[in-house]
Amino acid sequence: MPRSGRSPLHLATAVSAVVLFSSITAGCGYQSLGAAAPSGRDGNAWATVSVLALENDSPEPWLDRVVTDALRRELGLRGALRLESNPARADYVLRGRVLPLGLRSNSFSSFVVALEYQVTLTLELELLRREGDVIRLPARALSESDVYLASSDVEVTRTNRLEALRHLSDVLATRVVDRVEWLSAPRDETAADPRSAAGAGG
Repeated sequence: MPRSGRSPLHLATAVSAVVLFSSITAGCGYQSLGAAAPSGRDGNAWATVSVLALENDSPEPWLDRVVTDALRRELGLRGALRLESNPARADYVLRGRVLPLGLRSNSFSSFVVALEYQVTLTLELELLRREGDVIRLPARALSESDVYLASSDVEVTRTNRLEALRHLSDVLATRVVDRVEWLSAPRDETAADPRSAAGAGG
């Protein structure tokens, strides 16, 4: 008398078919209709940010591109933010300008020739929310200095200055994106900025 249950071979075949179908659909890019939207760090939804090309008030014609690229690169590294190329679709738009460079001599040789220069990079940035309000980023976080060596070879001096400015661009980009990340993070509206609270507690 035949048994009413399915044979082990039949069940194994069915399981294999399900696994194979899942592998095929995953490989073709299919996604469950109930799947959640892409999310950032801690499961929060991505906040999209567009960085407009900065205006350049400095004497270096390429510096606006260096700083803009540093900002976009830093945004691409963050877990809770996503870089958006189209400003019209972004939750936040970052815009602003590179201000004139600060430059001064730090040391001199016996022939009164500067051996080391200090260069100061300063930005002026604001964040435009999708809702239309504008947040001016704090000026104290948008200025930093570095030193570079001078040389009798003008091209070497120029290269050293470029490396210093690239380093400063990366430093300021980290500060700026830290601020954008904090502003975009979901929070209780009554909660205070933890950095402000820490300062008050000291």
